[in-house]
Amino acid sequence: MQAGLNRLINERTHMVAAIAHDLRTPLARLSFRLDGLQPPLRNKALADIDEMKAMIPAALDFIQNDRHRGERAPLDLRLLVESVVDNATDVGADAELLPGPEITLDGDPLALRRAVMNLLENALKYGKRARLQLQRDGEDGVLWIDDDGPGIAPTQREQLLLPFVRGESSRNRDTGGIGLGLSVAHGGDLRLDNRARGGLRVTVRLPCTERR
Repeated sequence: MQAGLNRLINERTHMVAAIAHDLRTPLARLSFRLDGLQPPLRNKALADIDEMKAMIPAALDFIQNDRHRGERAPLDLRLLVESVVDNATDVGADAELLPGPEITLDGDPLALRRAVMNLLENALKYGKRARLQLQRDGEDGVLWIDDDGPGIAPTQREQLLLPFVRGESSRNRDTGGIGLGLSVAHGGDLRLDNRARGGLRVTVRLPCTERR
C-alpha cells in the first residue's frame, strides 16, 4: 500500500511540475503583450501574472511537503527560528527574535523551516516589521509572530489557514503573495489574532513531547 501511495504522489508531483513548466511560456507572452496598456491597468494585470507565477512554486512546495511528511527528528526550535530570522535580517528585513527559552521537539525540520519562513515573509510583506518570541507552555512550545500590518477580518481567519489562500480585502493586494495558507501539522495549532494596538499576531503551538 505504501508503494502505491508513493507512486501516486510521484505521479501527482510530475503532473504539477509539467503544468507549471507549460504555464511559464504563456504567462511570459501575456507579460510582453501588456506593454501597450496604460500604466494603471497594466500594473494590475502584471500583478495578477506575478501572482500566478508565485502559485507555481507554492504548489510544488505544498506537494513536496506532503511527500516528505513524517520524516521527523529531534530539533531545537529556537535555533531553527533564529536561523530563519538571521537570513531575513541579512537582506535588510526588520525582524527580531526576542529572548526566550530553548525548545526541543520532534519534527520535520524542512517543513517547520518552510512554515516559519512563510509566516515571517507574510509578516514582513504586510507589516514591514516582525517580532518573534518563543515560550514554553506546559508540554507545548509556542511561537508568536507579531507584525504592524492591517490585520485580518475575523470572517477571513479560518479561510486563510487553507493552502494558497490570501486575504485580498484586508491585506494590501499590491504586495502580491499567496497568503497565510500553509500546513503546520505536527499535532499543533495555528491561530491568527488581531492585536489591540494594530497588526496581526500569529500563534504557532507545537507539542514538545509526543501526544498519545
